[in-house]
Parts: sequence; C-alpha cells; structure tokens
Amino acid sequence: MLKKIIATLFTKGFVALINLVILLVSSRQLGGDVRGQVSLLILNIAIIQAINEIYTGYALVYFVPKFSLKKLYKNGVLFSVLCTIASTVVFFSISFFSNKQWAHEIKEQLVHITILSFIIIIHSFHGVIILAKEKIKLYNFLNFFQPTVLLVVLSLNIFILKNNTISSYITALYVSFASSLIISSYGMIIIFKNNIMETRLFNGSLIFRNGFNNQLANLSHMLSNRYNFYLISSNALVGVFSTSATLIESVLIISSSAAAIILTHIANRKDEAEHVRITYLLSKICFILSAFAILVLLFIPAEFFTFLLGKDYSLTKQIMLALAPGILFISFSTIISHYFSGLGKQRLIAIANLSGLFTTIVSSYFLINKYQILGACYATCLSYFVASFVLVIIFMKENKLKFISLFRMKDDLVFLKSVK
Repeated sequence: MLKKIIATLFTKGFVALINLVILLVSSRQLGGDVRGQVSLLILNIAIIQAINEIYTGYALVYFVPKFSLKKLYKNGVLFSVLCTIASTVVFFSISFFSNKQWAHEIKEQLVHITILSFIIIIHSFHGVIILAKEKIKLYNFLNFFQPTVLLVVLSLNIFILKNNTISSYITALYVSFASSLIISSYGMIIIFKNNIMETRLFNGSLIFRNGFNNQLANLSHMLSNRYNFYLISSNALVGVFSTSATLIESVLIISSSAAAIILTHIANRKDEAEHVRITYLLSKICFILSAFAILVLLFIPAEFFTFLLGKDYSLTKQIMLALAPGILFISFSTIISHYFSGLGKQRLIAIANLSGLFTTIVSSYFLINKYQILGACYATCLSYFVASFVLVIIFMKENKLKFISLFRMKDDLVFLKSVK
C-alpha cells in the first residue's frame, strides 16, 4: 500500500505543478476578470458533473467489484446523457430569468457548458471504473495527461496565437479532455475484454441511494467554498479569490493521494480493524505533512505572488493564509471521508458536509458584507471546521476511539509498510 500511495503522491505532485503553471499562465496573461469568467465556467460544469455522479461518481468504486460491469456502464452512459440535457435546461432557465452578471455569462457559454460537461463526465466515469479495477498506473497517467495537454494548448493559444480571451481556455479544455477521453475509452475496452468472470448481479436502486448521498456530500463540500463566487461583487475579485483558493488547496494533494488508495483498499478487502488503523494513521500523517507545507508558505513574501500572477493579485498571500486553517481541517478529514465511502456509508459524509454548507450559507452573506473578500475566506474556514469536526466525531464514536489516540503514532509506519 505504501508504494501505491507514494506513486500516486508522486503523480499528483507533478499534476499539481502543471496545474500551478496553468494557474500562473491564465492568471497573469488573461487577467483577473477573464480568470473570474473561467472560474465561474468551471464551477457551473462542476455542478453538473456533481449531480451526474450520483451514478457515475467514486461511490461506484464500492459496487464495481460486485455488480455486472456491462450493466453499470450502459446505465451510466444513459444517465449521463439524460442528466446533461436536464442540467442544461435548468441552467438556461436560470440565465433567462435572472439579471445577475453570472447568469448572463451562463447564457453566453451554455453550449460550451453542455458539451464540455458531457465529455468530462464520461471521462471521469471511465476513471472511476479504472480506479475500481485497481489499474493505478493508467489512472495516474490519465490524471497527469489531461492537465499537461491543457497547458500545452493554452500556451499555444496565448503565446503563439495571441488569444488572451476566455476562448483560449475553452479550446484547451476541449482538446485536453477529448484526447483524455479517447485514452480512457481504450482502457475501458481492455477492461471489458479482461472481464471474463462477469457477474449478473445488479442493484440500480442501491447504487443510486449510495450515489445520491455521496454526491450530496461532494456538492455540499464544493459549494462550501464555491458558493461564495456568486456573492463576491465582481469577476475580477472572483478571479483573485478562486486563484488564491486553488493555490492553497494544492496542499490537499497529500491527503487525496492517500485517499484514492484507501478507497479501493477498503472496497476490495474485509479486515475492518486494519481499515480503521490505516485510516486513522494516514489522517494524522496527512495533517502533519499539510501543516509543514503551509508553514513553508509563511516564509514566502507577498510580493512573490504578485510577481508570479500579476498586479491584480496583491491579496493572494493574505487570502491563502486566511484559508489555511480550513485546509488543515480538510487534510485530516479527507482520509476519513474516503474510509466511509469505501464502506458504502456515504450518508455519514453527507451529514458532515451538509453541516458545513449550512454554515457557509448562514455566515457568508454577513462576513462578505463586513470583510469583503476575506469574509469569504472566514466563511469557508468555518464551514470546513464544522464539516471536519462532525466527520471525525462520527468516526471516533463508531470505532470507539479516544481523543488521546490522535497523538499516538508509535509503530504505525511499520504497520503501514506491512500492508499490501
């Protein structure tokens, strides 16, 4: 297991570096206003994707080894088509009846939102099945390939074709995800060919029930931060906030690397005591490593971020530091969240993340009005703390763990090395 975690962390580290370069190029060359438009476009696509992943999301990892893969896949594609069409109708209705600036931009980008959503959804669906089948090398390659292509195409558009508008980013999204979809489709063909022992078992209602709880949790978590995009007063400030949030969230590659592995480990094995011990240990390790990464941030001058991103981003370090406590909370609870997901207990994750989203909705309007962009940070941190606290308390109560156990790590690494 340790080797898989290290390999995934190494891959995600490269991916984070590529995403950082994408962020730097798009922020510096396109400016805060266009970066804000990009952030809203990606958020709208992410909302459609989150709804669709009621069926096609990571909750499906639990069922792939148990149910008919052909039925899972056929129903997943059909659901994706219907969900994309329905979501497009909803977004069109919102843009038609609202006078907000973001609603106007939805109307202008609706075709791109629809097509890109479908491509990204199917590619992500393939990735879930590839991960569930423990094809970790292919899964890691796809995670690396897509942002690399996006960076190359975006750079060509900006530096060679001199296109400094949002269309340069949209084109890069099309090319990168379409090419990744081709590769993931080939991977699916190989998986189907090797799927000789095909079971006839299938329970669609169970998949939807678990998927609903899982995506309710994911959407709640996403909106705990991104909900503020709709409250911040201008595209330029949305661009600054989203860029700063993305930078500090790169710390979460540490916990997400371990989380993806533990999800498949729990779904494919039955030793409950081992699951609990690994989960608790990895949560503590990820928290410590994330704290160290944030500590490094303290020594980076604020002027450095302005130099990298451009004059619109003078508040970047201040925003990142304001978001840092929330990121630490999430770095610990991410592993626990995937532990429950691997056991098919998405309802518990949903309860925790809904608590966080409720905290955001209640606090954001007041905090943003009083502290502007920093108020969005405070609301996000408060939300992350509440969600993490609820999830950790549930985990400790279910497994009868004491508070003092948070500080015990003796022999844990030796145990982790022994787990295959």
